[in-house]
Amino acid sequence: MKDVRPIISKNLAMLRKEKGLTQAELAEKLNYSDKAISRWEHGDTLPDVNVLCELCDFYGITLNDLTSEDCEIKEEEAIKYSKEMNTYKIWRCILSASIVWLLATLVFTYYLAISGNSKLWILFVWAVPVSGIAFYIFGKGFLNSMVRFILSSSIMWTIIASVFCSLLPHAFWQLFLIGVPLELIIFLTYKMKKYK
Repeated sequence: MKDVRPIISKNLAMLRKEKGLTQAELAEKLNYSDKAISRWEHGDTLPDVNVLCELCDFYGITLNDLTSEDCEIKEEEAIKYSKEMNTYKIWRCILSASIVWLLATLVFTYYLAISGNSKLWILFVWAVPVSGIAFYIFGKGFLNSMVRFILSSSIMWTIIASVFCSLLPHAFWQLFLIGVPLELIIFLTYKMKKYK
């Protein structure tokens, strides 16, 4: 009788990598430890049949595929998973930016209730670049280079505008001149990354 343990171990590692997951990410999705995933992939132990079936459902394959030497994720399942992950990442970015606006609103309304005046309107001005930074950080893995360039440029200009608004009425328009060389630096960085 053929020993399928090394085949299953190899396929589990290959399937996880094809999905673009680390052992820790897979462990979190399956509610197991990353050490358990590592032992499965090295062939030290194998999960029980129920877990193997759960893994097959997760990867969109059959148990027969998992024990086969030419196992692979079906293309339509990989496309579906990729779309789901992108949707999840977009919602994560939107959530992070929304939290920034929620905090700005809470601080503003609290200050307005205590003092009765609305001098902290500047919080909403600063919320624009801060939410852009949050969007950039959480979208770093899936935003294409052009979107990152536009976002970086927008963040830089909104920071300059926020500083300008914070300094009113003593602000000086020359502050925006700082943006010109900074914009050039962002543009050149974007161009250099395309040639890496």
